[in-house]
Amino acid sequence: MKSPSILCASAILLASLQPVYAEVILQLPSDVELLTVNGQRPLSTAPVSLSDGLNQIAFRYNAQYRKQANSVRYQSDVLIVRFNETDQELQLKLPNIDSAKAAKQFDESPSLTLLDKHNQAIRFDQDRLVKNGLQIGRNFEQEIFQYNQGQHPASITLPTVQRQPQVSTATNAPTLPAATAVTSTAVTASSAASTIAITPDSPTQAEISHMLDYWYQLADDATKAKFKAKISGQ
Repeated sequence: MKSPSILCASAILLASLQPVYAEVILQLPSDVELLTVNGQRPLSTAPVSLSDGLNQIAFRYNAQYRKQANSVRYQSDVLIVRFNETDQELQLKLPNIDSAKAAKQFDESPSLTLLDKHNQAIRFDQDRLVKNGLQIGRNFEQEIFQYNQGQHPASITLPTVQRQPQVSTATNAPTLPAATAVTSTAVTASSAASTIAITPDSPTQAEISHMLDYWYQLADDATKAKFKAKISGQ
């Protein structure tokens, strides 16, 4: 019968021979709407498991604050973050948006922080993906695909298995006002190859909620009263 010391040594040896799978774990705030991870629609958002090395995420910041007696919904531009880490636990930090002034400041200069497991800030590159006109039903996978074709601050080279955008010959569709004011001079999705048209996806519930709030805020008191009466009667 083998002694306990021999069994213990054998167990340690076997453990050392097992492959070590390192990964990057990214924690996101609850008010972050994750749109793409390395060019693909995310499978989960809490937390996000990534391979070691270069990674890219695209997201929107959805916040809510009070303005007098009303609750105002805020939605940022699509923000892109690229970072290169190995075997890390990361956490994305965003400033608190509690007023129209704070929302305007974030629109003009998005302040982001990525912290490691030691609560130390790590280096990353950021950019924004701006699209004028219709915001509902945006196809973020195709927009990011086009963005990554250029040499932009947060672009990455994706594998060849990346899904190609669909080619469309549709005529220009009517546009609605953007949900947020666009003040950035960053590259837009439409600046990529003109032969590739972006076909919209079905709008998400977050987009629908945001646009309902957007149009409600634009309505006059009489229209708001009619809308409330209609909702109460259902």
